[in-house]
Amino acid sequence: MHRTFALASLLLAVPVAHADVVSVPAELDGTLFNDLTGNTANGSGPILIVGRAGASASAPIRRIVVRFDVAALVPAGATINSANLVLANTAGNTGARTVELHRVLATWNEGGSDTTSGQGAQAQTGDATWLHRSFPSVFWQQPGGDFDATVSAQLSVDQFATYTWPSTPRVVQDVQGWLDQPASSAGWLLKLDVETVSNSTKVFGSREAVAASERPQLVIDYTPAVTVYCTAQVNSAGCTPAIGSSGLPSATAGGGFSVTLTQALNRKAGVLAYGFNGPASTPFFGGVVCVAPPLTRTAVLNTGGNAVGVDCSGSFVLDFNSRIASGVDPALVAGAVVHAQWHTRDSGNAAGAFNSSDALRIAIGL
Repeated sequence: MHRTFALASLLLAVPVAHADVVSVPAELDGTLFNDLTGNTANGSGPILIVGRAGASASAPIRRIVVRFDVAALVPAGATINSANLVLANTAGNTGARTVELHRVLATWNEGGSDTTSGQGAQAQTGDATWLHRSFPSVFWQQPGGDFDATVSAQLSVDQFATYTWPSTPRVVQDVQGWLDQPASSAGWLLKLDVETVSNSTKVFGSREAVAASERPQLVIDYTPAVTVYCTAQVNSAGCTPAIGSSGLPSATAGGGFSVTLTQALNRKAGVLAYGFNGPASTPFFGGVVCVAPPLTRTAVLNTGGNAVGVDCSGSFVLDFNSRIASGVDPALVAGAVVHAQWHTRDSGNAAGAFNSSDALRIAIGL
């Protein structure tokens, strides 16, 4: 097998369709009104307001808080490629205003206050207000919300329309953090870049908006930690071996991520071959090598299975996290992307002595 891999001269890189897109609805949202008593809110109303009201308003500044449960719809261990906040501007004052996104630093709640009024309503238990993360007893450290001063993204909002904030490196970092540490996910605070101009409010649909098209969405493009690709070779017993996995690849866990093979010929030797240069499509004994060279091979394993006859009762289980932790391959580190494929002996293969499975793309996390 070593000689065959070394002599393979044809390499055709093939794209791996592994990215997925999901639209995550807002889990919580609300408007903060700068009422210095902390008694004004709109947690469950159909609108969200950002900007500054008219000069006669007693609490003129409005800010929005919105949170998304990313971990509910994006699998653990995935890599966030891009993320876009989508809001529908349905009312408010005319004129272009820049609306900033800032990562919120403390978790907060949504209460039952409900109004379509731009002046807000009496705060209810659990509401986020200018003073409270959860009315009436849990407070922000700073009035107006605890948020990162660095702008994650910004967008000019003008005419009534649906707006999509750009996916910036900061936005991707925010969303990746919410996926990796769901308990600390607190969403974004939206504010105008200039909050001193009267009659500058913009009104957006909240998650309680009657029209679904007006509700906040977070559109995420992500790559799962592990993705199956390529086409397995049917073996001499008529079965199609299938690569698989369980757990999450990790540079620090020490174990718990297994790369598996099922529907393999019984009592046959085989290895897991992997590489770091992406996918490939190279002919190999009637099958395909799906991993670009150079290839590293694990120790030879035996498929086991039934002790007599020839069938597809064979299988492999290899804890890849244990291999990472062993240090036998210094290239297996957090952030590395590995492509891997099983190759087993198949003396009944008319095209040659081996059988090839489909393959895995593995992104190693922390």
